[in-house]
Amino acid sequence: MRHGKAAVLGLVVGAGTLGMAAPAMADPGDVIVKPAQARPGETVTVVGKKCQVDGTAGSLAFVGGAVPLNGAEEVDGRAGLATVKKDTFAGTYTVLVRCGAYKGTGEVHVVDGKARPMAQPTPTGGPATGVGGGAGGGNTALLAGGGVLLLGGIGAGAITVRRRNGAKA
Repeated sequence: MRHGKAAVLGLVVGAGTLGMAAPAMADPGDVIVKPAQARPGETVTVVGKKCQVDGTAGSLAFVGGAVPLNGAEEVDGRAGLATVKKDTFAGTYTVLVRCGAYKGTGEVHVVDGKARPMAQPTPTGGPATGVGGGAGGGNTALLAGGGVLLLGGIGAGAITVRRRNGAKA
């Protein structure tokens, strides 16, 4: 088992060294991992958008280290399925893609296996910002009274302006 992990690490480091020797790296977005967040044991799709020939995608997070990328009718480039190892720790892992002379990198974000990555509680009520009663429902009687006072003030201001202009109210 240790020899397998050492071989995968050697492949990933070797591919990274070759990638650094290349004059230009791939543009961001040329290697796509769907979904971008995965839990240990889940399967992700790796797409090398600029791959013109079949190739491989490798990561320390994948079972077996590397997966084949084949031509697919639904995507531009080449795609393959990879399974995140069950013992992978949460974090961001680099995905290296190689198809012929093309080399590119992407990322897969492994999240804690105990919770769904996108599960969020649904907010209710107003935010706890110290607004006091303003965060709850409005009191209809107070709102109506404030509206009457506001309209009365506007009316009184209009009468005052008319009287200053010499017109009778």
